[in-house]
Amino acid sequence: MPYRFLIYLFLLFAPPASASVESDFLAAREAYQKGRFEHFYKLAARIPADHLLGPYIQYWRMKSGSPTPAEMSAFIARFPNGPLADRLRGDLARLYGHNQDWAAFRTYFRAIPKPDQELLCFELRARQLEGDRAVEKQGMDLWHTQSDLPSSCAPVFDALAAQGVLGQEDRLARLRLALDGGNLRLARELNTKLGDEVRMDADALGKALKSPAALIVQVSSKRGQREAALFALTGIAKQDPDKAARLWETQQGNYSEAEQRYGWGQIAMHAARRHDTRALDWFSRAGQAQSEMQAMWKTRAALRAGDWAVVYRGILDLSPARQNEAVWRYWKARALKSLNADYPANILFARLSQEINYYGLLATEELPPRLEERPKNYLVTPEDLKQAEANDGLQRALLFRKIGLNADAEAEWRWGLRGLDDRQLLAAAELALREKWHDRAIYTADQTRELHNFDLRYISPYRDLAATYAQENGLDEAWVYGLIRQESRFVDYARSGVGARGLMQIMPATAQWIARQLGLKKNAHAAVGTPETNIRFGTYYLKHLYDSLAQSPVMASAGYNAGPGRARRWQAQIPLEGAVYVESIPFSETREYVKKVLTNAMFYRGRFGGEARSLKDRLGIVPAR
Repeated sequence: MPYRFLIYLFLLFAPPASASVESDFLAAREAYQKGRFEHFYKLAARIPADHLLGPYIQYWRMKSGSPTPAEMSAFIARFPNGPLADRLRGDLARLYGHNQDWAAFRTYFRAIPKPDQELLCFELRARQLEGDRAVEKQGMDLWHTQSDLPSSCAPVFDALAAQGVLGQEDRLARLRLALDGGNLRLARELNTKLGDEVRMDADALGKALKSPAALIVQVSSKRGQREAALFALTGIAKQDPDKAARLWETQQGNYSEAEQRYGWGQIAMHAARRHDTRALDWFSRAGQAQSEMQAMWKTRAALRAGDWAVVYRGILDLSPARQNEAVWRYWKARALKSLNADYPANILFARLSQEINYYGLLATEELPPRLEERPKNYLVTPEDLKQAEANDGLQRALLFRKIGLNADAEAEWRWGLRGLDDRQLLAAAELALREKWHDRAIYTADQTRELHNFDLRYISPYRDLAATYAQENGLDEAWVYGLIRQESRFVDYARSGVGARGLMQIMPATAQWIARQLGLKKNAHAAVGTPETNIRFGTYYLKHLYDSLAQSPVMASAGYNAGPGRARRWQAQIPLEGAVYVESIPFSETREYVKKVLTNAMFYRGRFGGEARSLKDRLGIVPAR
């Protein structure tokens, strides 16, 4: 065989050079992760230094040898742009924070766009040592949490305690927060810092869990022990608010007035979560809400009861930051309107109507019709797209996605979006869409502030399948798309931690049930991960929920997420406005899910055309149980 012909065959059938480099990269990554460093070095030598993934090879080379701060700093100087440099900045900031080298700490801390809590506490400590008095408020704001905090926060709190800023009442307040959040480890730690005359008994929390009523009856003069008793009362109220109320009626006289009110607030809160109509009566015995969670559930209970004065007062019990959330601005405006305060209500509605979210749509519908149209889509130009294609971070992300390293791909994509203006973000979203990276297209288009493209925010892949099966089941195609967008962001291989699969995130047992209902072959459910089967099954199941749940899109959406039985239990004894039903869903995940699904449906209907319906009309009236 002629030599020239052999060369021709090699060129014809040899893998592309880029594919060879990518396979070498994956092999080098695996060798590094397994600690096979000699093999790693051999493979690394085959990857060109100027390759798009070259910084990762250099990073692993450096990390394989226990790098010094100088070496880490040199890497940052050589490759300043990307998640690897960010990771090293965090490592160095942590190192210098632990060493209390505050000048060096700040060099790296200032370059980290979103520092974690550990680094934020190091920064507070540095400022505290400089005599910055603003740390007192910021430190105390940080203190009042039910969550664990990193050890770097401890010196900040120790200094505040030494200055007399953080006292025993603050420790007791956080103890209550920890107990309210079920963080018993933190509660026990906080208890050790209380004085002997205040500290709860070592076995108090165990008794609160095993014999809650007995602990409540055994009244103690120790504040900590009484906090354990209130925790025990809360435990009873979670299971049976009526039982808790009857017990507290007999025992509350042994507790302080403030403790009595808190106890009634806890009983009322858990009654409200169960949609017990006695909740507002119990809230009235608590007086002003004793916690933010109590205030929110007092407001939700008042919404279900149609008591707008209590809705308004409940919102005023929230912190200023909480009141500024879209949800509470909307319901505050609704309460004002119901109380005939139209002018301040319309000011709130007008401001809220500028926001692209569930409450923005609802607020718009409360205002008089306006002549101006929705802002037109900004159309990405070829020049915009060319600029996005030149972004190293985005290109590196696309390459990582191509070779199956999705976590690295997403990290690089997030980095590539930093500092981009709206036009550049939309160009990046268009780039992601062209690469069929659907979730990144949505994520990126969602970041814009003034210029928008709703075709990119609300993309519609698999349109032929979705339209066919929506029509077959008599469903609104926009609603189907709204649900798919929320479930999977159109990632067809999506798989949840509990096993739900595909575009419409169908559980295996549900897939088997659907296959039987459709009269399919025994193993037909095994294909539920494919787009066609998944959409076919998902739309059938959604139609089943819709028909069995009073043909209410709100209840069907809630049932899709949390199960039809729960959706029925959340009905009231009287018909409820759909928005009120949604707002009083006890599970925050399901509550937000339903809002997003129906908001998505509104924007998809705007894209697809057809009959225009308001969001309020789409939410409808949820019938009585």
